[in-house]
Amino acid sequence: MKGILEFLATGFYSGKLPKMPGTWGSILAAFLIYLFWPKALNFQLLIVGVTFVLSVVSSDFVAKELGSEDPDSVVIDEILGMEIAFLGFNAAHDWKLVFLGLILFRVIDIMKPPPIPLFEKLPGGWGITVDDAVAGAIANIILRLIGGFL
Repeated sequence: MKGILEFLATGFYSGKLPKMPGTWGSILAAFLIYLFWPKALNFQLLIVGVTFVLSVVSSDFVAKELGSEDPDSVVIDEILGMEIAFLGFNAAHDWKLVFLGLILFRVIDIMKPPPIPLFEKLPGGWGITVDDAVAGAIANIILRLIGGFL
């Protein structure tokens, strides 16, 4: 079980790549979204729900194993944030949308505008996961606003 939780928490080990692990996890998510993101909102919500649960559980486990509040190698939370950024969008095979969403999400995740820092204070896997979920929601709103202007 330990190996599976680490594999999930590190985004199929993409979080163990050198430098910028959160960006590597987000790029992995962008690639998967580009190839496989379903059109139907109910399937998108199912994916987000499953990823959310896996993120809370696996990130909490790995954080405790490593003795760190938010280990850099844990990137499943970035994957979740990316999924939320594309909720309600037909993003599969739309490289421009996926690229824009990736950039928006990473900027928001790195800058952590309010209220994101409040969610980092949640305990364990909740704090690791929820701040990126909120960053994804902010990116989603901005994508919708930009789409309204295009």
